[in-house]
Amino acid sequence: MVNKMEERGDIASDDISTLTNALRDCELNGTATKVEKIFREKFGKQSKEQLDVRVNPSNQDTGAVEPAKATDSEDTQRPSSDKLKKTAGKRNTAAVKPAKATDSKKTTRPCIDKSKKTDGKGTTEAVAPINLNCVKIEATDSKAKQQSIIDQLKEAADKGTPINSLLLDTSFRTIDESGSITLHSGLILPLFSTLTVLTVWTEKGRVMTETELTGFLKYGSKSTQLTVLGFQYCDLPSLSSSTKVLEGIQTKGLKVSWVDTAHCLDTSSGSWEMEHIDTVREGCGVGIAMRKHWRKETQELQIKTLQFASENEIPVRILRLDECYRSVTSDGTKITLQSGQTLPALSSVKIINITTENGRKIPADEFAHLLNFANKSRIIEVLRFQGCELPPTLSASSIPPEMKSRNFKVSWLCAGHCFDLNLRTWKIADLGTIRESCGLGVPINKHCSSHMHKLQTHFLTVASQNNVPIAFISLGDSFRAVDDTTGSIILESGVMLPRLSSLGKLSINESGRELIEEEVNDLVNYSSQCSELHFYWCFLPWSVPTDRFPAHLRSGKFLVLWKPEYKEEFTLDLASGRWVNHATKMALTEKEYQDMLVRFRLEYK
Repeated sequence: MVNKMEERGDIASDDISTLTNALRDCELNGTATKVEKIFREKFGKQSKEQLDVRVNPSNQDTGAVEPAKATDSEDTQRPSSDKLKKTAGKRNTAAVKPAKATDSKKTTRPCIDKSKKTDGKGTTEAVAPINLNCVKIEATDSKAKQQSIIDQLKEAADKGTPINSLLLDTSFRTIDESGSITLHSGLILPLFSTLTVLTVWTEKGRVMTETELTGFLKYGSKSTQLTVLGFQYCDLPSLSSSTKVLEGIQTKGLKVSWVDTAHCLDTSSGSWEMEHIDTVREGCGVGIAMRKHWRKETQELQIKTLQFASENEIPVRILRLDECYRSVTSDGTKITLQSGQTLPALSSVKIINITTENGRKIPADEFAHLLNFANKSRIIEVLRFQGCELPPTLSASSIPPEMKSRNFKVSWLCAGHCFDLNLRTWKIADLGTIRESCGLGVPINKHCSSHMHKLQTHFLTVASQNNVPIAFISLGDSFRAVDDTTGSIILESGVMLPRLSSLGKLSINESGRELIEEEVNDLVNYSSQCSELHFYWCFLPWSVPTDRFPAHLRSGKFLVLWKPEYKEEFTLDLASGRWVNHATKMALTEKEYQDMLVRFRLEYK
């Protein structure tokens, strides 16, 4: 957990608050206290300014890079299941509350003995005892681990041991009308008679059907002790008041909470309502995300919640507009969404995150209007942009003195820079923002200007110099060649992308282009410090001589993947230089290669 949080930039050598908060969310108060004590003993009162941060000594703007700060990644700010219990409202007073740990040596928690399970292929995996206060089944867990967790939960339920909460972290695949839940692994999730809270996190943006929601209500009505059923990262429908399952839910008193809208299901009407101000506080404390493909009715609920929060001075931690922003009025008072819904300026939002369609260009006047929209919040701290191209500067008249004095942060994530409201220009971001940008991956596209490419290569160089992991770089029709002298990649704009020691994966997306053997060799050598090199929608030679590859690549775990078309995917055998079909594990024959080349040239003719 620590390694994952550090890679995302959630913890740094001078800030462990996110880590200790996470430990406390899992009822590990004693461990959190010990971590804080060790940190104080080791670092004392070290300030952030004392960190040694190296900056790229180039001719570009090299304003000092600030040290890392805890980021506001969507994944790291999900509410704990315990928080959902707090929103159970006045009606559900029977919710089981987890024991509060006051001393890690004295506190005991219900748990099941360590077990071992096989994944059906003979592989055995040891699974640690689960903490029944906060059980999680993740999509990334192996099937064997998921089966072990389910078995331990069944054992606890059979013994009558309370199971305070269960979180399905993107592991839910389907549910039928009868309430039978199937996980992505294929396992069936049984009923647990002593379960109090069930929380479902779906893949971000998933749209649930009425059948799926009804199935979950059936599951809840059959679970004798369940008091709270919570959903997040999905779009949920309303239900017809004639739906029979609502009668059972109403009798049982089950609370159905939708965190994305801060609404609860009204079991008498089947519609979603703001039941209690505490529910709104909880939802706004997590943040409100408005997604591109969600129902218009869902966005109406979210706007209603945001307006209620502003009217009642309830802080909204973050507002995310994920590819649903269309335009903003010239006075900055309203944003129009792609659905046609109107979002008024909000007075109580801390962070606004606008993600546009990839490559969208926002002109100077529109950028200024969006700054004005954010400035209308009395507690605004950060305005963030992702996926778009922003102007290099603004006129002096577009930024009023009052906005300059507030000086809230304006960050351009895909370029790794922040806009200085006083100087009206971009400067290198602090290390925390750079970590967040690199964690998201960096697309470098052909249609972007050389100005944006310069900013991107600048911040990526700074990230590499400071050992910040770069998840991936994707070159979208922007690769021209590899420079023979420096080994840097030359972009179509003429900007040079130097070799980056902290880069994890490089993707070359060159639609319809046929790369020659020398170009492939050059890109492999450029990526020799990465773990993966991917080629998409381009055509490569039938075989690639590997004698020019660095020795450590031929003997290591370096992956070269080639996907020339949707149905075909190959990996490079680093010993022979031949392409191997990823599905069949068979080497690509010359005839198959020639047939594929014919199809490729017809596709991109």
